[in-house]
Amino acid sequence: MPNTHPPSRQRIELFFQAKRLIQIFWACEITLAVLLAQRLLLNSFELSFIIFTTMCALSLVYLLAKRDKVNHASNLLLAILALILVALMWMHGGVHDEAVFGFPSLLIMAAMFGNKKSFIVLLTIFGLSIAANAVSNHLGWVTNYSPKVDLTSGFLFIFMLLLISYSIWVAAMDYRLLLDKLHKENTEVINSKKEIEEMLLHDILTGLPNRAMAEIVLTNALKKAARTHQKNYLMFIDLDNFKLINDALGHQAGDALLVEISTRLQTLLRKNDTVCRFAGDEFIIIFDTIDSQELMATISEKIIDIIKTPFYFNSNEFICGCSIGITVSPDDGSDFETLLRNADTAMYFSKANGGNNFHFFDQKMDNQGHDYLNLINDLRQAIKKQEFFLTYQPKVDLTNKKIIGAEALIRWQHPKKGVIYPDQFIPEAEKSGLINEIGEWVIKQACLACKDWITAGFKDFTVAVNVSSQQFKQDNIYQVVKTALNNAKLAGKHLELEMTESLLVENSHELKKLLQDISLLGVHLSIDDFGTGYSNLSYLKEFDIKTLKIDRSFVNDVENNGKNKALVKAIIQMAKGLELTTVGEGVENQQVAELLSDFTCDYGQGYLWSKPVRDKDFIKFIHSYAKPS
Repeated sequence: MPNTHPPSRQRIELFFQAKRLIQIFWACEITLAVLLAQRLLLNSFELSFIIFTTMCALSLVYLLAKRDKVNHASNLLLAILALILVALMWMHGGVHDEAVFGFPSLLIMAAMFGNKKSFIVLLTIFGLSIAANAVSNHLGWVTNYSPKVDLTSGFLFIFMLLLISYSIWVAAMDYRLLLDKLHKENTEVINSKKEIEEMLLHDILTGLPNRAMAEIVLTNALKKAARTHQKNYLMFIDLDNFKLINDALGHQAGDALLVEISTRLQTLLRKNDTVCRFAGDEFIIIFDTIDSQELMATISEKIIDIIKTPFYFNSNEFICGCSIGITVSPDDGSDFETLLRNADTAMYFSKANGGNNFHFFDQKMDNQGHDYLNLINDLRQAIKKQEFFLTYQPKVDLTNKKIIGAEALIRWQHPKKGVIYPDQFIPEAEKSGLINEIGEWVIKQACLACKDWITAGFKDFTVAVNVSSQQFKQDNIYQVVKTALNNAKLAGKHLELEMTESLLVENSHELKKLLQDISLLGVHLSIDDFGTGYSNLSYLKEFDIKTLKIDRSFVNDVENNGKNKALVKAIIQMAKGLELTTVGEGVENQQVAELLSDFTCDYGQGYLWSKPVRDKDFIKFIHSYAKPS
């Protein structure tokens, strides 16, 4: 197969050196040929023989150069010409001979094709030869005649001058070519540097300045404001429901939305303001000397309005809200990192208050931020030190009053704060990503507990585990469930996974495939807190849902609240029509249990039977409640 790789730089340089060497060879050959013809006309046969022999010897230089043996060829050329020039000098006019005029030409050649060592050796030989000739003539050892200036010598001087001039011209041409090449390469390097800097300081998707550029812009703005005693505002923007759009329609829709948002923001701002894409669906805006907080509030309201303007993609309409945090220098900080952190804290405060609004940073928010970080650190330690434990609340068949299983509920035994309930740490675990590790542990422990119940004789028992939507978005959730079942040697029919309605609203192909795979393991799927989320009956047909859990807020006072009674009854009737089982949560008295039974609700769960208890206490409870079958 032929070599398709481009020639190396060394190979290219060797090619040009060989080309120049061949040009010098022909210049020398032509010069020697003219000298040979002249000497033959003058009947100087001895010198003619020397010149002819030199021409023949130089043909070896040509052959070596053609084979790219540049070093050997250049050394041979310099040696032959140096030998003939020194010999001619001694044979004829000595230091006044025309041959001495060729020494500079040969030194130029040595500089072009040789190396430092060959140049110095040649210069030394010429210097010593001239000195030795002068001393020999002075002492009478050798007598060189002083050549007369005639047509012959003039002719020789002209040709020697032409040879020197040609050598200088070739060297100058190479020098100019080298300078042009260096200038071109330097221009390319400068342009490449500019392109790299542009890429490093700008977001590829939107073309906006990125985080690195934002730091430079804000740092310069802060210096300017310090000189003029003005204030700078930094705004942190996070899109509220970007992930829902991105997951539902794919990354193309998400990218199109980000480009559209960046365009909208740029059209709204002043010339001296800078909008940057910070990361993902986050933007930051640096305002150049805003006069008042009231003006910033007005701008924030305009930004919220322009962002929530409907966005269209493939004939679909979406509305994307945002949460905004604002910080001001020097009041809230005097450097980029501090201001950014404080703006981020204010943004999270806006998001925690429902989103689609803005807040200015204050110190109270910062304290909350420290509390959040401390909680996350404690959660990491809790995972490491196994401070979590599970409690189990029984589920009861409302028809035959038998316990059919339980729901596993996590608790955190904090070393200083005591028992912490899930509503106090699960949201933070979801935000930080720790929910995946915690959730995996819950599934594993629940399966082991259910296996103990079955071993104790309660063969039809099931255990229900509430799974975060964040867990379902992990690639390994299927393997987590399968591994937990295998480790406990538990059949899939004994495990029930509870999920929220909001997860199913996305109705993505990937989620549908995941839930189908989990269902094939025999695992039951149920909807937790049904009726409180984005209720859309279409997903009940799309997914293999087995159970609806009616939220405790409807069940709790169903006997007194007519609307709740009608709603609970409607949910149960709908479930029956879809061949789904129902569980009433939060049953605290016999009247509610009987009412649910009258509505043909299948199961109940609540303090009427038992509060959530540890695994050992749950075993005792089910033994005391009914004998093993």
